[in-house]
Amino acid sequence: MYEELTPNEKIKKHNAVLKYIIIIISFFGSMLFVNILVTGSIFHHFFEKLRGHYKHEVVDYNANSKNGYIPRKAYPDIKSMKIVNDVRYYALQLNLDLEEYTITTEDGYVLTLHRLINPKETNAQRDLKKPILFQHGLMSSSGAFFTSGYNSLPFHFVELGYDVWLGNNRSYFEPKHKYFKNLFNNEQFWNWDIRSLAYYDLPSTIENVLIHKPNHSKLILVGHSQGGCQSFLLLKNGNLNKYHHLIEFFIPIAPACFPGEIFLKAGFLKFIYSLSHVSYLLIFGSCSFIRYLNALRSILSTYKIYYLLSYYVFNYLFGWNSKHWDKDKKVWQCLMLFNVVYISSDLMAWYLSSFIGPSFSNQLLSKKAYKNGDNYKINNEPKKENSYLPFCETWFDENCTIPPMILFTGETDDMVDGDRLIAHLRHYEPNLKEGENLFIFKIADYSHLDVIWAVDVIDKIGMEASKVIDNFQGQKNESLGETTEQVEEKVPLNETVNPVPPQPSSIIPPEAMIPITEPQVVKVES
Repeated sequence: MYEELTPNEKIKKHNAVLKYIIIIISFFGSMLFVNILVTGSIFHHFFEKLRGHYKHEVVDYNANSKNGYIPRKAYPDIKSMKIVNDVRYYALQLNLDLEEYTITTEDGYVLTLHRLINPKETNAQRDLKKPILFQHGLMSSSGAFFTSGYNSLPFHFVELGYDVWLGNNRSYFEPKHKYFKNLFNNEQFWNWDIRSLAYYDLPSTIENVLIHKPNHSKLILVGHSQGGCQSFLLLKNGNLNKYHHLIEFFIPIAPACFPGEIFLKAGFLKFIYSLSHVSYLLIFGSCSFIRYLNALRSILSTYKIYYLLSYYVFNYLFGWNSKHWDKDKKVWQCLMLFNVVYISSDLMAWYLSSFIGPSFSNQLLSKKAYKNGDNYKINNEPKKENSYLPFCETWFDENCTIPPMILFTGETDDMVDGDRLIAHLRHYEPNLKEGENLFIFKIADYSHLDVIWAVDVIDKIGMEASKVIDNFQGQKNESLGETTEQVEEKVPLNETVNPVPPQPSSIIPPEAMIPITEPQVVKVES
């Protein structure tokens, strides 16, 4: 069973001569593709600026706060901070530290796992904290989650007393494997797509987090975009049921389950979708996707030009803007740093191509469907029904154990279709009951990156999620006739038990706890 969710056996796709022909041609093809996009982004930026479209926008976070949270300064001394490629450096600026672990998946890929810690705590104190794992989106990494500083979701959960872990999928910024050699030119090494991330990477990451948690048998899983998609695929796969039992709560944030309208609008997405398999290979190759882009990042990432070009490209290709980000552009530079990791050409083909039957893009509906709201109407199946996450079919059968879900979507996010996912969960998953084990939050005026980078993301997502978790745990304790204190008394340090609600951590210096004293507005300029 679940063969469609099981990764294919790795094969050599081409003989040595043809492989290197493809590598050489695709190097120049992908270079041309990137240069066209970057050049177009620069012209678009200055053209829109001349037209007066980049005017200051003001957001009053005092008035818009749902839970009383007022954004703070991102870092204690942002002006004196350096821009470096060391992810630990940014944890240290928050009076935290970062531990790094190396783990190996069942199929031999070497992953990097990070843990945010309070250096003033003992290992025994950390052992008592409930673990929460953050899994990143496409072409991103663990660092992208918390480089927004004191206003980031991981920092919020550290404040609440959680043990915060951050996963990274295969390849990261330095591809590694236990057996394969000559990795950049090894087609077998790069022969993986979204199924491998769900089948190997995420289970291995979850397992390794809990190995370090002697007092906990479960963790909370947070997945942004691709991280949400691979989590849904893990939960759908009954063969991975033993990992289902290791997840206490699942928090998908803008998960990439269904494509959004941007796939009908963006010219470069439509261009890639129109390519034949051969054309795709000649432009993007059969190994790493646009390896040239990763090389550029390694050279330019600490310079201002890198974050400016990244922002221009994001704005040009996807319409994303900085309205809800920190007003300090140096923070933007931090946000952009830990993206553009190495991924496989096969993975991007799954997202963007038409020649792969169950591809993400093949689930796209017509312009009329999105305009009329047919995208989230029941019994409206996409043009191609071959999908790992079909809209009109139940994903979770009797072999699946589904944790409570807390779903967050952005109302202006047209990268993924949040409404279609919500409709599916409400109507096709009989084991999920809204208000009981399914909690849905739609955030007004949030785009695909705002859900992790907005300056008020703690108010809109962090506090809402923690309230649901606390209320759910409180009801569970009441049903058992126990108080939190009684549960805590039953937890020997050498036993594996269900976790108890975490206690707040005091790691922030007093001056950092003071909200920004100037008017609580964010000016947006490009």
